[in-house]
Amino acid sequence: MSFENLGQLQPYHIDVLREVGNIGSGNAATALASMLNTVVDIAIPTITLVDYAEVTTLLGGGDLSAIGISLDISGDISGTILHVLHTDFANKLVNTFYPAKLQTLDDISDMDLSVVSEMGNITSAAYVNALAKLTQLFINISPPNTMKNTIKNILDTSASTLSELGHQVLFIDEKLLVGDSEINSSLILMLEIDSLKKLFDHLGVTY
Repeated sequence: MSFENLGQLQPYHIDVLREVGNIGSGNAATALASMLNTVVDIAIPTITLVDYAEVTTLLGGGDLSAIGISLDISGDISGTILHVLHTDFANKLVNTFYPAKLQTLDDISDMDLSVVSEMGNITSAAYVNALAKLTQLFINISPPNTMKNTIKNILDTSASTLSELGHQVLFIDEKLLVGDSEINSSLILMLEIDSLKKLFDHLGVTY
C-alpha cells in the first residue's frame, strides 16, 4: 500500500529509517572525530518519527536558545537536514581549535559560529554520503545556513519545507562522547514524500 504522508508508514518502514539513521550517525561521528583529531564515540541514537510541532518539546522548549544549522538536500531526492546544538556542544567544539569561554549563546562570536557551521557541513556531508552509498542515489547538500536563536524561531524558519511532509519528520537524538565530555546533538531529517518513496525503492523496501 502506498502512502501520502509519514503517518501512514508501517513499523517496518520506521525500522528501515532507524537503520539508515544509525548508519548516518556513525559516519557523522567518524567525520567529527577526523575534524577534531580525537576519538568520538556515539551511543545508539534515539530515532523517532514525530509531528514537527513535537520537536520543540523534545529540544527543551521553544524559548530555549540554541544554534540551528540547516542544509537543503537536492539531486535524486529532496529535503532538509537541520542540526540543533546547544552551547555546551559549541564550547567543546571551538575549544578543540582555540581557547574560548562559551557559557551562553551571547558568548559565541562570528568566528565561533563559523567553526560550528563547518562541523555541520562536514557531518551532514558524511551522513548524506552514507545515504547515497546505501541507495546508489545522487544526493547533494547546500552550504549551511547557521543561526543563533530560540528553538521556536529555528524551527519556524525551516517549517516551510514541510508543505508535502504531512508535518512529520525523523528526529535523531544523539549522545556523543568527545574526549571526556558527553554532549548532545539533535538532527531532524525532512524528506519530501516522493523522495522517501524513491529511497525505499532503492533500498528494496516495499510500500
